[in-house]
Amino acid sequence: MEAQKVIDELNNPLRIASTIGLLPDDQRADIARLVADEQIPGSFGDLIKRSFGAIEEGKRLEGGNVVSMIGQHRK
Repeated sequence: MEAQKVIDELNNPLRIASTIGLLPDDQRADIARLVADEQIPGSFGDLIKRSFGAIEEGKRLEGGNVVSMIGQHRK
C-alpha cells in the first residue's frame, strides 16, 4: 500500500471520532476544549474538531432508524 493512501485513511474524521467516542467523558471534554477555537484548515486540530462534529451527528442519530457509522458514544 502506498504511503499517501495510508495517510489518507488515517486522516478521516469518522475514524478519529470512533476512537474519541471510546474515551471517558472528562478526557473527551479536555480534547474538545483544546480544539474549541478556530483551527487552521487541514491541521491536526481541524481534523479533531471535525471528528467532534461527527460525534455530535452520531448522537443526534442514536435511537432513530438510521445506524450511525461511528457507533454509539460512550456514556
